[in-house]
Amino acid sequence: MLKVLIVDDDVVSRMNLKTLIDWEGNGFCIAAEAENGRQALAMIERDVPDIVITDMSMPLMNGIDLIDHLDRHFPQVRIIALSAYDDFDYVRQSMKKGAVDYVLKHQLNAGMLLEILKAAEQSVQKRSEVDRDLGIARSVQRRDFLRRLLEGTEPEDFREKWNELEIRLDDKNLAVALAEIDDFPFLEEKYVSAEMEKLLKAFMDIAREIVRECENTELVHLEKGRFAIVFSLGNTTSQLYVYSRLYGMLSRLGAEIAKYLNITACFGVSRVCRNAADLPRAYREAESLLKNKFYMGKNRIFMNEHPGERREESFYVLDIRDEKAILAALRNADYESARRRVEDIFGKVSNMRLSRKSTQMVCVELVNIAIKAAKDNGIGISDLVDGRESPYQIVQKYETIGDLKEWLLQLYRKVTTMAGEMNVAEMADPVSDVIRKAVDYVRRHYQNDLSLADAARDAGVSASYLSRLFKEECGIGFAEYLNRFRVERAKRLIADGEMKLKEIVQNVGFNNYNYFFKVFKEITGMTPSEYEAECKRVQNVGVE
Repeated sequence: MLKVLIVDDDVVSRMNLKTLIDWEGNGFCIAAEAENGRQALAMIERDVPDIVITDMSMPLMNGIDLIDHLDRHFPQVRIIALSAYDDFDYVRQSMKKGAVDYVLKHQLNAGMLLEILKAAEQSVQKRSEVDRDLGIARSVQRRDFLRRLLEGTEPEDFREKWNELEIRLDDKNLAVALAEIDDFPFLEEKYVSAEMEKLLKAFMDIAREIVRECENTELVHLEKGRFAIVFSLGNTTSQLYVYSRLYGMLSRLGAEIAKYLNITACFGVSRVCRNAADLPRAYREAESLLKNKFYMGKNRIFMNEHPGERREESFYVLDIRDEKAILAALRNADYESARRRVEDIFGKVSNMRLSRKSTQMVCVELVNIAIKAAKDNGIGISDLVDGRESPYQIVQKYETIGDLKEWLLQLYRKVTTMAGEMNVAEMADPVSDVIRKAVDYVRRHYQNDLSLADAARDAGVSASYLSRLFKEECGIGFAEYLNRFRVERAKRLIADGEMKLKEIVQNVGFNNYNYFFKVFKEITGMTPSEYEAECKRVQNVGVE
């Protein structure tokens, strides 16, 4: 049973959470409650929970600071952020600090809470299963000790424990290489848990074989697809020789995992440090070098830089003119205009060398524009991305700026394509506010029974006036526009191939299959079955 800690200064909110679901019946127990982040940390130090559900706005220590501390010191804990405010800054900060999900309190219900908890449970189980497969008992102790030592959280008097655990390193001339498997979040989606365990074990086995020529070496699985290799280089003093030797080993490791596992990895290699006490500095250097992957790409080895020469973190905010121009382009199905703006924005981001997290924040703002444009065109988020994940979660998966930009442009392409499908060719441009309101009403309610009178009421005019205005400005009647809109939606669903024709008929708002058949053929020149066959034929040609 997984232990859950609830952190909220509002006793009513805590009580609502506690009574919202049958916790123990679903495999969870509420281990403790805290009124603020500071109190929560004291509890966590005594008994580490599996999941923390935390409010954002609290006295003494708020949710953002708590999440930041957990991310750095208890990365195994899964965090769910709650807030009473629909505040984008909280979304941005909690995502940046490591929350696995963000939920507004007024939107939370039993089903949503249980779904989020089950997702967190799967994440906890995955980590536990991988840990068991990669080593247990003493080997786990050694791994945890080395991880704490590298991250600088092990007490200074670590020598006794070093000897007790029989660490295979000389305490001089040490170097740290951080390895990160490329596109790891997508590999987790591709493979089931057992397959991922085998992949990680195979990586470890190949790495051990490659680095065996260095007699004193420790290989540590840190988290998910990230590993640390600590090299003890003996009496070697030549920095050039060290780099050449390590570069050769890591190059072979990269070639072997590509050959046998069909994956790639990036490596960040620190300078040589004198003794084990200096390993945290070497770890930070290697980690800093690994960040070059975001701009320079995957399957690379980064070394020979000087991490001491650090630039200040730049800050970038979207220009309001860019926001308005992109929103207008997406609403009007003008992909090229939107693409040019995005290319320009990514060019600025690249020149400023923003960090990965800062770039993700820019992308979240660009995603918000896409969602707003989609809603304005009657397009739901589920039409744009897989319903299992939000666009904000997807943004965090991409490891290079090129991949991030490509995904965002694909999202914009979807929005403009769908918006274009929903436009009627005969409609004049620009149209009056009355017509725009009526069209927006159709796009929001096309799946239901709706009439000219319904649209007129929503637009604040009479049905006769709307009917006359529709013909004047659009060149067609309201009923014909509604049929064309529904047929365009039906065509996309048929092309997707996920639903049966009878399901599609109901989904797009037709009550009678025969009437749908008649309207579809009048508009497209084909029957629904003929259109379905043509879509399959085109797809098969594309595959060949």
